[in-house]
Amino acid sequence: MKKIILSISLICFSQLIFSQDVNLSDSLNTEKTITIKDSRIDKLNEKYTSRYSLKGYRIQIYSGNKKQLANQTRASFLRVHPKTKAHLNYKQPHYKVRVGDFKTKLEALKYKKFITKEFPSSFIVRDEIDVKELIE
Repeated sequence: MKKIILSISLICFSQLIFSQDVNLSDSLNTEKTITIKDSRIDKLNEKYTSRYSLKGYRIQIYSGNKKQLANQTRASFLRVHPKTKAHLNYKQPHYKVRVGDFKTKLEALKYKKFITKEFPSSFIVRDEIDVKELIE
C-alpha cells in the first residue's frame, strides 16, 4: 500500500514540476524579437558576396564596336531605370551593355517585356550575375 501511495505521489509531483501554465494572452503576444549575432558573420557574408557570382541571366540592350554608343546606351538606360544595374563589357571587338541580375529566365523575361518599348532589339543572355544583388 505504501508503494502505491508513493508511486502516485511521485507521478503527481512530477506532473506538477513539468507542467506549464499556458496563458492564451502570451501566445498572442506580438512583441518584436531581438536577434543578437556576432559581427564576424557580417564580415564573412560581405567577403563571400564580393568574391562569388552565380550563373543567371541578363538582358543585352546593346552590342557594337563603338564605345561612345555603348556608354550613351548605358547612360540612357540608367536615367530611366536607376535601380537596375547596367554592366558595360568589352570583349574584342565588341562592347556589350547588359542590364539586371536575374536568377531565372522567367524573371529576365518579365523585365525584358518591361523595357521592350525603349530597347526593342534587347534579348536575354546567360551570364554571370552578382550574388550581392540577389541578397539585397
